[in-house]
Amino acid sequence: MHEAAGAGEAWMQLEPLAYHVSVAARLEAAEPELWAWFCSDIFAEKYKAATADDLLRNAIRLDRSGPNERRYQLAEQARDKLGLAEPITLHQMHDATGRPNAFLIFMPGEIVIAFEGRILELLDQDAELLDLLGHEISHYKLYTEAAGRYRVADRLLGWLIAREQCPPEFIETWRRNRLFTEIYCDLGGLMACGDRDATIRGLVKSLADFKDADAASYLRQAEELLARGAGVSRGTTHPELHVRVLAVANAETMPPLAFSDMLAQLIAGPLDVAALDLPDQQRLAALTRALLDRFFSHHDLSTDQTMAYARQMFPDYAPLTVAPGALTTVAATLSESTIAYLCYVLLDLATLDDRGSSHPIAVAAAIADELGMASRFREIARQELKGRRAILSGLTTQAA
Repeated sequence: MHEAAGAGEAWMQLEPLAYHVSVAARLEAAEPELWAWFCSDIFAEKYKAATADDLLRNAIRLDRSGPNERRYQLAEQARDKLGLAEPITLHQMHDATGRPNAFLIFMPGEIVIAFEGRILELLDQDAELLDLLGHEISHYKLYTEAAGRYRVADRLLGWLIAREQCPPEFIETWRRNRLFTEIYCDLGGLMACGDRDATIRGLVKSLADFKDADAASYLRQAEELLARGAGVSRGTTHPELHVRVLAVANAETMPPLAFSDMLAQLIAGPLDVAALDLPDQQRLAALTRALLDRFFSHHDLSTDQTMAYARQMFPDYAPLTVAPGALTTVAATLSESTIAYLCYVLLDLATLDDRGSSHPIAVAAAIADELGMASRFREIARQELKGRRAILSGLTTQAA
């Protein structure tokens, strides 16, 4: 998304978030044959036919008359604001007992929105309904961007996680992709209605089924949660309400990079070796290789044992020269488990070629210092190397 011209003004353009771009590129590279299938016309036609049949069975199509006339007008207003031109059809699902909700039924060439429960009763102000419609239309916008590649990514991830023994990084990628998509659509709703408070009220009303929601009151609550370190979103398909409200509240006033960083912290959190998605898997591999490069910049430490260890992780590994201080990753961006993983990699490198020398561990300690994990590395080293005083003396030795 491009930054607004000033606080409180509408976003000028809604674009896929960096996460969407990264995930689509990784999936296309990792699964080229599946990617091609999900892009195919055969798949698209089968999906469209099945979806149309389900819709006829389970929903009531809203004719453009009576109160529905205004709903169609608002939907077209949101569509135009988001730069689309497809015809719109609105439906009410048969089951009115569930929680209030709305969702896009993706049909290429037509924007189909279905309402559930009493959502139309709850959102009794035009701005709130305009926001909801903008949110759902934003799903269509995202799915048709770049020849549909973000829809392909979403469908491919959904297919992969339904397979037995699906690798956990694909499951985590599917989850985060859904969370970022909801934030993207919340921003689309904000763009459509141009009223931050209406967007926040609509979110609170629909998620809490609470008609008397107050935007300012809940925003204060969300900010209190953030100040208390509410932590990373644990949502499966949607971020928690406070995450969505904080995104909406800061979208127009926060600089783009700062806003992107805030979203990453709220949705993904620090790089965690125990919960990697595809982009994080790539980041961790790059960080590990950089750590290896930094260690092997001391050419005397490049032995048969240490190089064999490096090539167990990266069969094509060949060291690059990395100067002292070149590693820029800050420990604050890493989880405790990732810090421990990196410390153990350093410790392994320092002790594989056991000649009783303190030099390798002095180098490892210096690298840990550069990464901001000095105390954790020394704690692990002293725990794992009890009684090996000659080597442990290297923890207090300076190494370039």
